[in-house]
Amino acid sequence: MLVLRELLAEDGSIYVHVGSNVSHYVKVILDEVFGASSYINEVIWKRQTAHSDTGQGSRHMGRIHDVIFFYAKSETYTWEMQYTDYEQSYTDSFYRHVEPETGRRYRLSDITAPGGAKAEKGNPQYEFLGVTRYWRFSEQRMRELYEGGRIVQTRPGTVPAQKRYLDEMPGVPLQDIWADIRPIQSQASERRDYPTQKPETLLERIIRASSNEDDLVLDCFCGSGTTPAVAEKLGRRWIACDLGRFAVHTTRKRLLGIDGVRPFVVQNLGKYERQAWQLAEFENPDNQNARETAYRRFILELYHAAPFSGSAWLHGVHAGRFVHVGAVDAPVTLADVRSIVGEVWRAAGACPEGTGPVTAAADVLGWDFAFEMNEIAAQMAAEAKVDVRFKRIPREVLEKKAVDQGDIRFYELAALSVSHQMKQRTITLELTDFMIPPDDVPEDVRKSVTHWEQWLDYWAVDWDYRGDTFHNQWQSYRTRQDPGLQKRTVHTYEEPGRYTVLVKAIDILGNDTTKSLVVEVA
Repeated sequence: MLVLRELLAEDGSIYVHVGSNVSHYVKVILDEVFGASSYINEVIWKRQTAHSDTGQGSRHMGRIHDVIFFYAKSETYTWEMQYTDYEQSYTDSFYRHVEPETGRRYRLSDITAPGGAKAEKGNPQYEFLGVTRYWRFSEQRMRELYEGGRIVQTRPGTVPAQKRYLDEMPGVPLQDIWADIRPIQSQASERRDYPTQKPETLLERIIRASSNEDDLVLDCFCGSGTTPAVAEKLGRRWIACDLGRFAVHTTRKRLLGIDGVRPFVVQNLGKYERQAWQLAEFENPDNQNARETAYRRFILELYHAAPFSGSAWLHGVHAGRFVHVGAVDAPVTLADVRSIVGEVWRAAGACPEGTGPVTAAADVLGWDFAFEMNEIAAQMAAEAKVDVRFKRIPREVLEKKAVDQGDIRFYELAALSVSHQMKQRTITLELTDFMIPPDDVPEDVRKSVTHWEQWLDYWAVDWDYRGDTFHNQWQSYRTRQDPGLQKRTVHTYEEPGRYTVLVKAIDILGNDTTKSLVVEVA
């Protein structure tokens, strides 16, 4: 919370959504961090209808609301009042007139003004439609309104009134009880079947009220991506974060479904979390070498591998194969694999007895891998007659409960096949195959897949990758309305030259697999 306060602009504000059962604890923390004077509102959001657990025999009232705390960093916080619809009883009572020709509802509003001493403050007196009064408008303005049909006299001699249309009124100024934002219905187009998904109308109200166009909106727990999706539609800049891979995958796919979505970047900043975990989990915090040794032994134990010493790049042995454990704060690179391959043959004869025969083979475990590691590095290793497999260290390693329960699986990297054809300045790309090692996929998922296309959830192309950041310049993805996936795409370059085309495929497990092509454009 302290970090969030520092990140806020001086005119910024923060909304904290919590359950009613913990709101009083959170309020104390917010007062301490932001200051009690920075408290603006406690919003009560009625997010559910009546609960079914409050019938006969129940010993509590229905719990149907959440709390949203609204704090500002300074007195100059951005605020744009929002409005809600009038109650039907109010419109029936006050807007009871209807124009026959347009069907528009309106009310008649008094346009007289105080006279006497108060008239000196600017309220003019004159005759209009046979009636002399102090008026709210100048005589010229009154004439303009009358000619525009906005001043009416119900009958001769009565005081004229101003016609106010219901559809021109903003509504009721926003109050701190929100009962008009309903839960997401099962058939709603925005539904993502994400457990904590919020309605877009909720975030639209918050973002409109507390930011201007091109302001920066931050959501540290983006979940299904409602905040960045709404911010994008409203012309705001945004940053969205989440620790869950499925949340990031859901958010990315949701953003791609927005018409005219601006280019955005997906970055994996998990190494900071892993670094903190390594410092907290392993002994010798002041000795980096000892800490890294303890970390590698921990990963080897989860992989059911025996430790192997005497090599800088080979750390263990499992099922007759050497094992390399990648660092927590850096991806496995082609240079790493080159060093691993160089040590395999030399170290094979030094394998401890009892661990079984060791062939020229190695399993490379890593948190992250450089682009095309599975293809280029494997080809390089094969030329050296070394069998190399690349497996991802799952994030569940950081969770003690998952470790204790043994719910740790090391998934092998997938392989993507892409064909291409050049015709003058036009390139045609086509996906031809996608392979996930079947032994590393949960059985229930594996049984449901009958063709390689079913492994893919969507794929995207950067037509001019320059080695820095992947840009989604074209994409095809599945939706509930259209479960198909386009396998072919065409692009025409405006200028000749040498281009690197980077293809990124995201499978149904949320993993990224990349493939790059270098093309010459005449």
